[in-house]
Amino acid sequence: MRVFDRSNALAGRWKYFAALGLLLTLALVLLLPATPDGPVTWVAVSSQKLEHEIGLVGKIEPVETTIITAPFEGFALANELRPGMQVEQGQALLSLDTALLEIKVRDALANKLKMQQAIEVYEAWATGQQMMRARQALRVAELYAGSLELELSQVEELYQKGIVPRNERDALKQQHNLQSLELTAAKSELKHVQAAGKGEARTIADMEYQNASIAHQQLSALLEHKTLHAPFSGVVLSLGAPQSTAGEAGGLHRGVLLATGQQLIKLGNMKGLKVVTQVAESDVNKFVLNQDVAIAGDGFSGRQLSGYVSAISQLAVQDDNAGSAARFPVTITVNAPEDGDFKNVRLGMSVHMTIVTYRNENSFIIPHAAVEQAGDAMFVEHRENLDAPVVRREVTIGQSTAQGVEVFGLNSGFVSVRSL
Repeated sequence: MRVFDRSNALAGRWKYFAALGLLLTLALVLLLPATPDGPVTWVAVSSQKLEHEIGLVGKIEPVETTIITAPFEGFALANELRPGMQVEQGQALLSLDTALLEIKVRDALANKLKMQQAIEVYEAWATGQQMMRARQALRVAELYAGSLELELSQVEELYQKGIVPRNERDALKQQHNLQSLELTAAKSELKHVQAAGKGEARTIADMEYQNASIAHQQLSALLEHKTLHAPFSGVVLSLGAPQSTAGEAGGLHRGVLLATGQQLIKLGNMKGLKVVTQVAESDVNKFVLNQDVAIAGDGFSGRQLSGYVSAISQLAVQDDNAGSAARFPVTITVNAPEDGDFKNVRLGMSVHMTIVTYRNENSFIIPHAAVEQAGDAMFVEHRENLDAPVVRREVTIGQSTAQGVEVFGLNSGFVSVRSL
């Protein structure tokens, strides 16, 4: 008869469970990845708006400027313009004396009439005096040559009969030969005179007449510009040459002699405004055309304007300091207000601009310590809630911020941050 020993049975079972637990522990150690030492903190992450901004400063300028120059040489008459003065489209700005121009117009007209006379001569060339003289000379040479030929034939008959001496016949023959040469020269002269009325001389006369006509026409048209008018409504930016200082007449006082093409008035078109600023080479590639710009200024406080990037220069501003970083001009066009009026905004005012260089409405930002690198890939430990299982997700790094780093490939939940 066998006696059941309960204590021995329980001891055997505990040994079995201990061996099984040891095997499970070894399996977890081998299969699960090693984790860094230190406590784990689960940080909540959710979608949020991310923007990167760059602040710039500049001054208000007109969207368009034009320079009015002297159309011809002349003396300036009365001038009542001043820098900063508003002008309306079509308004008379400055008048010029036309005395010197009228002299040039008359000279051009006289030259045109001379060329016209030359053309008329060629048009009537076939019946002109030169052609008549050439034809008359040829006719006389033909008649005289015919008379000598008849006389020579008669003398030759008499010479054969011994009535006329030989020296008389030879003299007449020589005279006939000379007249033949004169006849040939007369024919050649007639051809030359005929060709002169149709050749290069006629072409040159035609071109000289055309040039004289155009010169007279252009000078006459300048007389219509003796009074200069504003091409658009705007503001007088400066007067005279560029070196003129603000507030001075810039050499446009009454009686001053102006040269053709000399700068007289610089106008700014107030239908639009712009701001030209400079950005460092480290930031210039963050700008693209049509980027939105917020504009504010102390001169029009309480009112904010908007604009957009309209031009980015490909050429850096010249700087004599070789060690300084390059800076590139950027132009911001100011959007017209709804009422179309730039109230309290004046040229030269200083403005502060804010340009958004990056925007993501659904950005996920996590602490830098939550990102683990394995080779070239980036991973985070993520769980949808604190009770959900942990999932190791591969992410892509985006923008870096003071709060953390932007990642792509993640959704709302919690990420683990391990303290070292």
